[in-house]
Amino acid sequence: MNVIAAINGQVTSEVAALYSLHFARTQDLPLILLHVANPDDSIEAVEKSMANIEEAAGEYDMVPERIILDGSPAETVKRYLLENKSEILFCSTRYRQRKKFLNLAFSEKLTGMALPVDLAVVRVVHVHSTLSTERIVLPIKGDRISVEKFTFFATMARAYRASGEIYSVTLTSKKKRARLDLGDTKRILQKIDDRLSHYMYLAKLMNIPLRLKHSIALNEIDQVLHHLSHNDFQLMIVGGERLSAYSSFAKPKPIERLQRCTPVNTIAFYLRGKAR
Repeated sequence: MNVIAAINGQVTSEVAALYSLHFARTQDLPLILLHVANPDDSIEAVEKSMANIEEAAGEYDMVPERIILDGSPAETVKRYLLENKSEILFCSTRYRQRKKFLNLAFSEKLTGMALPVDLAVVRVVHVHSTLSTERIVLPIKGDRISVEKFTFFATMARAYRASGEIYSVTLTSKKKRARLDLGDTKRILQKIDDRLSHYMYLAKLMNIPLRLKHSIALNEIDQVLHHLSHNDFQLMIVGGERLSAYSSFAKPKPIERLQRCTPVNTIAFYLRGKAR
């Protein structure tokens, strides 16, 4: 098994590769730097990015492997993943004002595929956050968190020796919110605390400082963005499948709005084998 970083020569893909490097060293897995040659990318820039990642990996006595393939980028990567056992693929993304159905970005094509590996799509806001990440947040809806998502979140926290926060957002309507009294609110939040208690215990065993914070809100994305703007986080982990499960091309998906507006670097984690 190994960890793969998709490299295209852009600084954003280099940052995504640095996250993959820290994930790989924490999981004690080899790192592969993968590029699919195409006219849109400069091979000189790609090789320079690979050299930069190799230099960073050398500080941890790691030697990444370079692989350069030919073909249609997304399909070629999928074929490679089917033929080689890997744990997770990291790639960068950028928000685009207009998305053309027949001209999807590389990361958009990957999130629509049923891949045999987990996928980490990195939205870079601050390039230097990979050098100093002290606080990582994982927003969830209510108590909805998978073991796989928590494992990824915990791995990144361990890699940076960072403190973590699970930010639970409970959605409600205006009418229901107006009827909630203090007792009702305490019962709702205590139920979430009880269901997430084993994750808090796991974090303690892993020596990860972790706190659970609650919010009752009308809109999940609005609340998460408000929380980010009032706290000092360097990285956010979100469940890609959960946040992109609805809407059409005419209406932006929640994950797209979050990526467009996020003030911190964000990694959307997609579980293997499932397309949206």
